[in-house]
Amino acid sequence: MTDVIVLSLLNAAVWACVIAMVSLGLTLIYGQLSIINIAHGAMYAIGAVSTFYVTTFLGSWAYSLVVVPVIMAIIAIVIYVTTLRFRVVGYPMATTLIISYGLMFILEQCLLLIFGGAPRNIPNPLPFQVPLFGTTTYSGYRIFAALFSLAAIGTLVAFLKRTKLGLWIRATSQDHDTASAMGISVPFVYMLTFVLGSVLAALGGVLVAPMTSITPNMGHDILIDAFIVVIVGGFGSIPGTILAALILSLSNGLLSVYFDPVLAKGMSLGIMVGILYWRPEGILRY
Repeated sequence: MTDVIVLSLLNAAVWACVIAMVSLGLTLIYGQLSIINIAHGAMYAIGAVSTFYVTTFLGSWAYSLVVVPVIMAIIAIVIYVTTLRFRVVGYPMATTLIISYGLMFILEQCLLLIFGGAPRNIPNPLPFQVPLFGTTTYSGYRIFAALFSLAAIGTLVAFLKRTKLGLWIRATSQDHDTASAMGISVPFVYMLTFVLGSVLAALGGVLVAPMTSITPNMGHDILIDAFIVVIVGGFGSIPGTILAALILSLSNGLLSVYFDPVLAKGMSLGIMVGILYWRPEGILRY
C-alpha cells in the first residue's frame, strides 16, 4: 500500500509541475492582456501533435524541445498580428471569450485535418527506471518532465525579474499608459507576452506527449485544470498558480488511492471550491 501511495503522489507531483507551467502561460496572458485565452488548450495540443511529427521525421524526441517552441512562437505571432491586436486587447471580456473560443475551434479543426482523429503515441524517449526503495522504481522520463517544467518556470521568473524585457512586461502590466509614455513599446510587449504564454502551453504538450495518447482535442482536460489552478491561485499571481497546481494535483493523487478516480477528482475540486470560499480573490492574489 505504501508503494501505491508513493507512486500516486509522485505521478501527481509530476502532473503538478507540468500543469503549473501550462497555467503560468494562461496567467501571463491574462495578467498582461486581460484575455481569458480559451485557445490555450489547443496550443497545448499543437505542442503534442508537433512533437509527434518532429519525432517521426527527425528520429528523436529531443529535437522537439527546440523545434516545437519555435513553431508555436511563429503561430502565436501570426495569431496576435492578424487577430488579437485588433479585436481583443482593450475590448470587453465577452468579446475576448468569443474570439478566443473561435481561435480554439479553428486550431483544433486544423489539427484534425492534419493529424486525423485516431489517437497516436510516441515511444518513451528515456526508457529507464529510477530505484526508490526496495523493488519500487519510477519512470526516469517522468522525473525529467517534472524537472524540465520546474526549470522552465524558474527561467520565466528570472526573465521577468532580471531582464530589460521582463521589466517592460511588469511595467506594462501595472500601468500600460505610463509605460507607453516612458518609451516602452506596449504593442510589442503584448505580443511578446502572448508568445511566451503560448510557448509554455506548447512545451506542456511536448512533455506530456510521450506519457499519453496524442489527439487533436487533448487540450480540453488540461484547459479545465489550468483555469481552476489560475482562478484558485489568483489571476495574475505566479506563486499562487504554482501553489494551486500542487494542491489540486497532490490532493487528487492521494484521494485516488482510496476512492474511485472520478470521485477523487470531484473531491479534489471540492477542496479547491473550499479554498475559493475562504479566499475568493485567490490564494496569493496580488
